[in-house]
Amino acid sequence: MTLYDSSVLIEYLDGADVAVEYVEAHLDERAVTPQLTMFEVYQGEVFKSGPADFDAVDGALGWVTVLDGDGDVARSAAKLQNELHRQGEVLAARDAFIAGAARAHDERLAVADSDFDVAGLTNLVDVDFL
Repeated sequence: MTLYDSSVLIEYLDGADVAVEYVEAHLDERAVTPQLTMFEVYQGEVFKSGPADFDAVDGALGWVTVLDGDGDVARSAAKLQNELHRQGEVLAARDAFIAGAARAHDERLAVADSDFDVAGLTNLVDVDFL
């Protein structure tokens, strides 16, 4: 079971080999992402050259279930951020929310950028760095 960060989803949409191979290797597992992550993906459509095609994004990412927002995720994210803060580490608020969602739903987090390369995070959440 995997919770996908926008970095993986964007690379998957771009056809990056490492992201495509990772997704294909995990297609038999539950795949989820928070609404915030989908917003980040849609932002790529907004700012690309040419018209935005949100339906194409939805079609290409049909294998991912978008999680409904709930208070448990917000609290889990805040607690995760607090634990990292006590260790002297900083994780951007949006990334803490995404990692907190993985923690709240007991999912592995898949990322493809350095935003989550924070000491101590892997002690709190199972992270696959692509």
